Amino acid sequence: ITMNGIIGEIVTLLDYAEEVSNERNTYYSAFIGGSAIEEMDYFVDNGIPFSLLVKLGKDMQGETHLDYITSEYGIEEDDVLYSSAPSSISMEGTLLVKNTAPSFIKKEEVMDFIEKNHIDKIIISSLLLSFDPVKKEITEALEKEKDRIKVVVVDAEDITHTMMIEDLYESLKRISKAIPDTYISGDILTEVGVKRVSSEMIKDLFI
Repeated sequence: ITMNGIIGEIVTLLDYAEEVSNERNTYYSAFIGGSAIEEMDYFVDNGIPFSLLVKLGKDMQGETHLDYITSEYGIEEDDVLYSSAPSSISMEGTLLVKNTAPSFIKKEEVMDFIEKNHIDKIIISSLLLSFDPVKKEITEALEKEKDRIKVVVVDAEDITHTMMIEDLYESLKRISKAIPDTYISGDILTEVGVKRVSSEMIKDLFI
């Protein structure tokens, strides 16, 4: 039995709540998102089975994300990876973003995920392939597992998820050399040997 794999990040977005904030108090409304959530929703909506590789920070934020994915998607707690680093925080306009700890994913963890779950088709967030060192860890793992992996889809639908376009380009080049059936969704870039796939068509690759 083979399985589809998702490698992505989870974020808590704290959006400035203008209608209730005042001079003395600033309020935010929180919601959980990120590429891993979007992809899981897509797979669930289309009845596609999957396994998830995500790395959470060892803090309250990581606990919140863990509770969410175990209760909403039935992810097994034992399958979730933890970083010794806390969740990262960044500002994007009026959004305060509390991220998981995906930059600490290691090559051995990706290989173990592929082998243990018999993954042969995988979708990866463009974020994780667009900065060091995590892009190197993931691409090297895919090169080593090239005999197992039939299809790789890079989810680049949301351009804001990509950190460095040059790094993403480099990752795509390496992955497509090892795995001929490499696809990218979104209009961020074109690379010879990488096929384009629309978000509606992704399910055909994973069914």
